[in-house]
Amino acid sequence: MEQRMLAAARKGNIHELDDLIGRNEQILEEMALEGAGHTPLHVACVSGHLDFVRELLKHMPKLTEKVKPGGFSPLHIAAARGDVEIAVELLKVGTHLCSVKGWERRIPLHYAVINGEVDVMEILLSTSPESVEETTAREETALHLAVKNHRFKVLVRLVEHLKRHKKEQLINWKDHKGNTALHLAATNKNFEVVDFMLRGHALASEVVEVNALNESGLTPLDVSTPSPGGARDREIREILTRAGAVHGGGRSNSLALRPVLVDDDVMEEGDGHQLDRKPVTNAPQSSSLSTMKKLNQGGESLGDIRNALLVVAALIVSATYQSVLQPPKIIQDDNDKNSFGGFGQINYTMSRGQINYNMSRGQNENNMTRGYRKSALLVYGLFLGGNTSGFFLSVQMIICLTKDLPVRLPLMLSLIAMVLTYFSFTISLLFTSVKFRSDPYMLRLTPLMISAFLLLIQKWLAVVINFFLVRLFQLHLLGDMYKLEKKEDSENKDLEKKDKCHYCK
Repeated sequence: MEQRMLAAARKGNIHELDDLIGRNEQILEEMALEGAGHTPLHVACVSGHLDFVRELLKHMPKLTEKVKPGGFSPLHIAAARGDVEIAVELLKVGTHLCSVKGWERRIPLHYAVINGEVDVMEILLSTSPESVEETTAREETALHLAVKNHRFKVLVRLVEHLKRHKKEQLINWKDHKGNTALHLAATNKNFEVVDFMLRGHALASEVVEVNALNESGLTPLDVSTPSPGGARDREIREILTRAGAVHGGGRSNSLALRPVLVDDDVMEEGDGHQLDRKPVTNAPQSSSLSTMKKLNQGGESLGDIRNALLVVAALIVSATYQSVLQPPKIIQDDNDKNSFGGFGQINYTMSRGQINYNMSRGQNENNMTRGYRKSALLVYGLFLGGNTSGFFLSVQMIICLTKDLPVRLPLMLSLIAMVLTYFSFTISLLFTSVKFRSDPYMLRLTPLMISAFLLLIQKWLAVVINFFLVRLFQLHLLGDMYKLEKKEDSENKDLEKKDKCHYCK
């Protein structure tokens, strides 16, 4: 009897339906319990028999909540097929059907988006406006699915819906890999979507986060890698750059070595085919500045440069921090040399000649003490002033280079703690050094004031130092000692030049 019911649903035979129900009033209930969710209503929705659907709903409206093993409820099927009339009929049972979750937590709206069924999508959104906030098991919104499946018209309607209901923040929602809809559009090289999101919709109101970082630390500009002869890629990168997009650097040491994929999972299209997902490698990363072009042509990315600077800054911080823990010996020494073992004391038991000799020797030793004291003060000022300046400049560099990283706050706290301990050791060195106990406090604080002054003028100081360094390098005092180019490469270039000249002749 169940097979006859399914056959009737497949054909839309209402008379057969009435006959079967007349023979067994519980047949629909039994099929709902025993069929593991596969009911005559599912079959009728797949076949598109509106009248049969209406008759079934009169007898048992709870069939609309049943989800078959494949993850489809009747409304999922109607949404995927774009059957507006059946969708409207099903929604008469209740608006809660818009939130029924199927396979991978997808709701009917998601299937309407995937298959580009705009009319059904608008009915679902008007019935349940908040359903646009529902996400799949991969934390994908309807926007993600629209971009992945190249449904531009659907995307436009979704964005209009978000603006109408003040939900624009959903545009920057990240999936399970941290990708926003703009990340996916840039990776898919979808010029139409990128242009719409940044110039046609959100640039004026600054809604879209053009520099959002995904799980790998990549921005949309990072993943918009150009392909050979791709004019469309260049246009996408120009749109991103004009919107203020920058490179994020990424998690790997070199972006050029890391292929970027939109998703490791299957990406559905309306016809059920998979998208051709070929890994692409990052090539030159900027087209706005000539200096960035040169760096990228040499195989370096901004991520490489930032990583190298962070390593250098960390080394300087470690060296300067260790130096204040173990300062030069001339500062650590106590006042043993101040007394010089009691020189200058007069032994009245000695003869007059011996007394004169010891007094003159004591005067010489006092002169040596004053000279030693001046040298110690000079070393003290140079050491503490220079060491403190280097320490704080390196900490400042680390803060600036890591300000856009996801875990910047814990790093900031650890840096602050390290600065506090540095100050503790420095103050201890200032006020407990025996050699300088007799000096005024302001004199002891002079090195710290010097370092603070250097931090304030660091910009102008760097310009001056760079000016002199450039002039020094122009003298070529070191020749090619530090030239990174291999000797063989330079010789090959010289041979190529000679060959070209010979060919011209």
